[in-house]
Amino acid sequence: MAKFLNTSATNYFLEELIKGASDRLILISPFLKLNDRMKELLADKNRLKIDVRIVYGKSELQPQEIEWLRGLTS
Repeated sequence: MAKFLNTSATNYFLEELIKGASDRLILISPFLKLNDRMKELLADKNRLKIDVRIVYGKSELQPQEIEWLRGLTS
């Protein structure tokens, strides 16, 4: 049976998924909007040299957030 998640539950499970990644993390979403906690977790994975790839369609990111994402690959 399908399980429907509200925003809080979605954020929780997404955080757990990111925290649990040890080699590679591929996130695929039709929509992308990052909160501060997600940025912190993604920056930590970047620091640990975990291969993180994000594929998304629509985005509500500000230009500085887009630059932040691009900077993660450096």
